[in-house]
Amino acid sequence: MKFTNLSAALGAASLTIAVSLPAQALPWTYGIDSFNDGVTASIAGNNGAFEFYGMAIAVEGDKIYVALNANLDISGYADAGADDDHIGWGDLFLNFSGQDYGTALANANLFALHISGTDSDSGVQANGLYKVNSAKSVASANSGFNTLADHASNVNGQGGTASVSNIDGNYFDPASYRSPVAVSPGLNRRAPIPPADLKYHKNVMGSGTKIGDIAAIDLPSLSAKGLNFRSKGAVGSKTFGFSFSKADLNLPEEFKDNQLIASIFAECNNDGMGVVADLTATVPETPESVPEPASTLSFLVVVGGAIGLRRRRG
Repeated sequence: MKFTNLSAALGAASLTIAVSLPAQALPWTYGIDSFNDGVTASIAGNNGAFEFYGMAIAVEGDKIYVALNANLDISGYADAGADDDHIGWGDLFLNFSGQDYGTALANANLFALHISGTDSDSGVQANGLYKVNSAKSVASANSGFNTLADHASNVNGQGGTASVSNIDGNYFDPASYRSPVAVSPGLNRRAPIPPADLKYHKNVMGSGTKIGDIAAIDLPSLSAKGLNFRSKGAVGSKTFGFSFSKADLNLPEEFKDNQLIASIFAECNNDGMGVVADLTATVPETPESVPEPASTLSFLVVVGGAIGLRRRRG
């Protein structure tokens, strides 16, 4: 075989090869919930449809990832006890302020992810990242618990342990909440809900201003990023997640080094979960592909051709 004018054979156009790189394992922070505080058909635990198992947070470059593990499907649950025969996910509230939930809400310092589209009683219906203007409780319309104390009393009375993962229950009660320092970032600490009669828990946005988009992430993609709920004992039948841009938050300078307290409840408040995470630790974002210049391709073609020629001559 004779090679003539290899450059002409390759053409004058610049050539690249997109080389896919393996996803980078991220340092996930987990908030593992009690496994027996989801109330389904009046029964606590029993691996029911409203059992929530845990939430996890990770940061990669400008992206914040949030993953959920539960038995409740993203589309919700058909229930004749609800006003519209359907109970869905509440909104996922994000608090960077260092304040308790109620104070952050009153001071317009809460953000939220709306994740369930129109399968929701939220005041917003388009999925996305929002600055929260107001919040409301939709528990009554969903045959649920108006207060977290009501939920805890029911669960504890059935021998379960009510919790919101590793968030101190007092976070939802401004009168007794101390500071984020009192919230444990430990992987498996299940902080009990206090017995105080907490106010009506506002589990969805009343209204919000959309400030960014979110991307849905499936289980294989999350696993490729190092997520492993089962290693923490969380065995919910559904695992899914979302990512959004940290830049879209446009956080005030005094909030940027604060812990994130994230929480989400079913619209009925039959279970909830959350996580306390430090977002200052991050890893560079993994590029989707690395372009290889035409010169590299040319070299490979030349070498390959030469090897083939030697074999034929031999």
